[in-house]
Amino acid sequence: MACQYHPGKPDFHEGLKGWTCCKPREHSFDDFMEIKGCQLGLHSNEPKHNDDPFKADLTKYDDVLPEPQPENVAEAIAPPASAPKAPEPDFVDEDPAGIVVAAGAKCKRNDCNAVFESEERSHGAEQCQFHPGKVLFHEGNKGWTCCKPRATDFDEFMKIKGCVRGRHLFVGTQLADEIKAEKCRRDFYQMANDVIVSIYAKKIKRDVSSLEFGADSVRVHLVYGDGK
Repeated sequence: MACQYHPGKPDFHEGLKGWTCCKPREHSFDDFMEIKGCQLGLHSNEPKHNDDPFKADLTKYDDVLPEPQPENVAEAIAPPASAPKAPEPDFVDEDPAGIVVAAGAKCKRNDCNAVFESEERSHGAEQCQFHPGKVLFHEGNKGWTCCKPRATDFDEFMKIKGCVRGRHLFVGTQLADEIKAEKCRRDFYQMANDVIVSIYAKKIKRDVSSLEFGADSVRVHLVYGDGK
């Protein structure tokens, strides 16, 4: 099977994310990661930046600055300022017990590409290594809000291993609460032996959407990527 890839580099500009080698642009990082490669070629085991002298060093962390010293005695005896509030822990969703997962469904956790095979093989404890936080791009550094490693190169950022282990997430508990019913634009026309139905919907989640055909009817249940 040929390799489908992007020969260019990531291009993040004014909130849009894409690749320098093709035109598709997305707002969210997850949608950006779903942009299919625009070129076909042979697979390669060689690193893309094997000779790059500016490789990111993932062992470097942000420096901790010393606390400033007071300029006079009054400042020295002043009561300490109230401690900043601790950041809220990242929400980690879980699949409900007994949930039915479609074969081939992908794990929804960050930095995990596992595919559901069976309940015994895919829902065990600590099988998933992932990032519970969000992507953090700041001043040329790339990382995750849940851990300290930072990279300057996008390929090195993608190699930062998940900092938490747990169960895979194929459906989640939030999905049912966040779904809002909304009508899609649709159209149809009838021919001598066929009925052609067109439904206009973007960002469909295939693993939780369904299409059922009856003897004289069709039932379509689509779940949008934005929770509709």
